[in-house]
Amino acid sequence: MGFTKISAPSLSDLFVHQIENMILSGELSVGEQLPPARELSIKMGVSRTVISAGLVELEKLGFVEARPRQGVFVCDYRRKGSVETLVAIMRYNGGALRKNEVRSLLEVRDALECLCLRQVVERVSLPELEMLSSILDAIRESGTSEEAAERVYDFHHELAVLSGNVLMPLLYHSFHPQGVYLWSLYAKRSGIHKLYEIKLQLYTALLNRDIDSVYEQTHSIMDAAIEDLPFYGA
Repeated sequence: MGFTKISAPSLSDLFVHQIENMILSGELSVGEQLPPARELSIKMGVSRTVISAGLVELEKLGFVEARPRQGVFVCDYRRKGSVETLVAIMRYNGGALRKNEVRSLLEVRDALECLCLRQVVERVSLPELEMLSSILDAIRESGTSEEAAERVYDFHHELAVLSGNVLMPLLYHSFHPQGVYLWSLYAKRSGIHKLYEIKLQLYTALLNRDIDSVYEQTHSIMDAAIEDLPFYGA
């Protein structure tokens, strides 16, 4: 077992997390102007350098907007945010996603999945597809829900690579933490063997070039997950 260095978050990270929490909790509302950096520095007991670096990061995440000669304002992260913003939201929720965020992620995933799998059916040779059987075996033999979820990610990410679409595997990788989180919840509720079975069915449809079955299974899984939203909490 290896041991890695334990490092505390920087003051800039702590500042970013505090402002994130204030925005996500509604304590700071969209359109509200933040105090000047000098005032924030005094109130929060950190240097203006820390404040400035933190505001740059918050703007990159889509939480605030710096307007020349006006100041820094809270903005609608749904319009300005990125995948990193979603990670910040999960951090605020203790690593979890709320129902509306789960629904949104599943709906986007459904669209991406269908595009990816259509290209796999059209472009990928049988020998290339057969190489994925070892990943399916790893799903079946997983000892924990988290391990099974990681192997499911490997399965879909490899399909994204095989699709030939340059952006597809990058998009999948960007959603890696969220995808693994959702699949691990599914495995905990339905069992690892059930998770293996649905991936085996999808794999069989791909081997048979049965695009209608591929679409049907993909939509069915996503629809069932959306209907199951009460399982995901608040």
